[in-house]
Amino acid sequence: MRWAVVGSNGMFGKELVEFLLARGEEVLSLNRDDFDLENSVDDLAIALAGNEIVVNAVAYTAVDKAESELFEASTVNGIYAGKLAQAAALANARFFHISTDYVFDGMSKVPYKISDQTNPQTAYGESKFVGEELVRDSGADFTIFRTAWLYGEHGRCFPKVIAGLLESRDEISVVGDQIGSPTWTRDLAEVIVDHGLNNYGETLVHAVSSGQGSWFDFASEIQNAMPAMESKVIRSISTEEYPTPAKRPAWSVLDNSETKGLVIGDWRERWKVAAPIVLKDFI
Repeated sequence: MRWAVVGSNGMFGKELVEFLLARGEEVLSLNRDDFDLENSVDDLAIALAGNEIVVNAVAYTAVDKAESELFEASTVNGIYAGKLAQAAALANARFFHISTDYVFDGMSKVPYKISDQTNPQTAYGESKFVGEELVRDSGADFTIFRTAWLYGEHGRCFPKVIAGLLESRDEISVVGDQIGSPTWTRDLAEVIVDHGLNNYGETLVHAVSSGQGSWFDFASEIQNAMPAMESKVIRSISTEEYPTPAKRPAWSVLDNSETKGLVIGDWRERWKVAAPIVLKDFI
């Protein structure tokens, strides 16, 4: 099968390309240096021609900066997503789009189902919601994959930040009242490839690890993966004690039980597998 991965230099894009190549799939890697999303839809379609699946891994992910850069965030997460979906349709390719838990309001107490009402509370969340809507209206054969608390081997992510802090400080503070499901980029890649090869016909998938925990819980698991850091202290604090420009969801847990095909296992167990790879520069 022939895949085009747009945004192949990002944390998830790199992981997906590596995963596809390891499986023997044909991959066209596209990034901002050789694929200008300011081009017309027709030109984008010509560049994508011959591929059976187009994956949009392009994203503006600076949640706090988006509050003051709404145009930039909306362009990348919204307009570009819609253009890519239209181009995929013209190229007769299926279109896979990556979205986020931030399209919800973060105030639930039970995992969000696919059918639950969206209600983004931040500029970032709104930009991702717009992207979802434009993909739906594009005419493409699409699947939207919502994920959350993504981490991986490539680029900056929560485990690497925590590992660096543990190495440089005797005590750190981590928010303990925001709940989510840490998800490894490799697991997300496996879900997406599973849907690509099997074509379950779903338009919306919650592609996250099973189970739930807080950022403090995740930081504690990161510390457990670093035996030399066991004497360091991690203190749980509230959201109010760690103010940010953009409001963080108190609840980011997505229900993955409705998903056809592969379901990612418990986040703690998946972290045990991921830790030596993600933290290879620290342990």
